[in-house]
Amino acid sequence: MKFDFDLLQQETDALSLAYFRVPWDSDIFGFPVAQISRISVADPAQALLDMPPFRAWMEQEQIRLASCRLAHNRLRESMLLEQIGFRFVEMVLHPHLSDLQAFSCAPQGLDVVRADASDLPEIEAIAAQAFGYERFHADPRLDRELADHRYLVWVRNSHVHARQNLYKICDGSDLVAFFITENQPDGESYWHLTAIAPAFQGRGYGKRVWREMLHFHQREGMTSVGTTIAGGNTPVLNLYASLGFRFRPPEITLHWLRDA
Repeated sequence: MKFDFDLLQQETDALSLAYFRVPWDSDIFGFPVAQISRISVADPAQALLDMPPFRAWMEQEQIRLASCRLAHNRLRESMLLEQIGFRFVEMVLHPHLSDLQAFSCAPQGLDVVRADASDLPEIEAIAAQAFGYERFHADPRLDRELADHRYLVWVRNSHVHARQNLYKICDGSDLVAFFITENQPDGESYWHLTAIAPAFQGRGYGKRVWREMLHFHQREGMTSVGTTIAGGNTPVLNLYASLGFRFRPPEITLHWLRDA
């Protein structure tokens, strides 16, 4: 095992594994949180015998929550993790619009504006209420209030992030939605976090807001848009399908929780 900055890596003939402690989630939840960033199993039986160093590190660090996201067909890896106590909590989908410049999306009469510090309290309040399908909400063993707080903090951090952009979408004086985006060098705009304000949900803003954002990125010169959504969020899934997004292969998320 070697230490590479904050990343621990373990390589054997049967198992390739990389994991790290997640400082931002550890701060939010108030206990140590870890993430497996890479796992590959060549020999399931031997790989299980090779797991003790990882489990010893989890004990040493007093990790209480660990997560791993895998391609949906990585069954050897998911079964190995289940053998040591990980549990499935969600499937995520990856909507993608590949030819943005050819997409027909007229302006929707909404304003897309870079948020400033004075907007943060209102946007943070939206973020604390707007989510309910994602993995921290889906896992019944976790405190939903802490899950809400995680998205609030994400908004706050995005405002000063070097690469992420926090936008508010307004209808006149009303702030109806926010998007956290990141423009990639290859011309893709990745949508990290998107939400309609609860007070404006069910009022026909979904497709208008998403079309306005696509029009905004067209004018920026971006060539594609990608994002990740929880598989259980069928209203948003249907929204992306209606806009012509295509879906890349899904992934599954597994959680390990101490004393679960």
